[in-house]
Amino acid sequence: MGAKFAYTVWQWGAENKEQMIQGIKDIHEVGFEYFESTKPFIDLFKDDDAGFEALCEEYNVRPVGAYFHLNGTKENDIDDIEAKIPFMLKHKMYRMSLQGLGTASATPEELKYTVDTINKIGEICKPYGICPCVHPHYNTSIMIEKEIDFVMQNTDPSCVFFGPDTAHLTAGGCDAVEIYDRYKERIRFTHLKDIDMNEVLKSEGMEQGKEVYSNFRELGQGTVNFKGIFDVLKSVNYDGYLCAELDRSRFGNKESAAMSLKYLKENW
Repeated sequence: MGAKFAYTVWQWGAENKEQMIQGIKDIHEVGFEYFESTKPFIDLFKDDDAGFEALCEEYNVRPVGAYFHLNGTKENDIDDIEAKIPFMLKHKMYRMSLQGLGTASATPEELKYTVDTINKIGEICKPYGICPCVHPHYNTSIMIEKEIDFVMQNTDPSCVFFGPDTAHLTAGGCDAVEIYDRYKERIRFTHLKDIDMNEVLKSEGMEQGKEVYSNFRELGQGTVNFKGIFDVLKSVNYDGYLCAELDRSRFGNKESAAMSLKYLKENW
């Protein structure tokens, strides 16, 4: 299969260039060639295109996209995305992860805003070939199955795509394999991380609002059915990025990246 392995680098931080450099250096040494970061890193390098290109060339890694989240304001949800598109195009970043509003149990009004805004972002991005990917996330307006279905069924499939996260789907009470299969034709990006649901259910239960990040794990260290997910992706000849991620590491960010890359190489 032609899928490519990527890793997120926001775990190292995106508050200054030194954090970004360390993250890129570490994933290069581990063996990754592609990365995703959150949108603040664009602000770090927006006036230093040459420096960013030099950094990527030095460590032989390329950015594949940026992670955005909605907050309910035009300034953040539309204007800021439009402002960052030129940087994304210049550095060939054609994937955009879109997280919903930071609210669990979304109201009908919040879901309508989420759908309307994502459709608008899709229209903005379409002429540039950028793929905005709906990213279900725990404790947001796109978390549980009915919210995911509402957003996916009411967004334009010609310009809005799917970027599921294995652990967040599982934490939200979804059958991750089933959700991947349901929207497999629209998957253009994916986050892969594991979660130990035995620990979640034992210590916290599945109530919305509970903290689940401490139960996220490196690939293969939890209860996610990655074989089923990989089978779905292979059924549509997915050749995009498999972007591993871990928000909180028990061993150190670099070691966790190495563990997940080893799993990908052995199991994809």
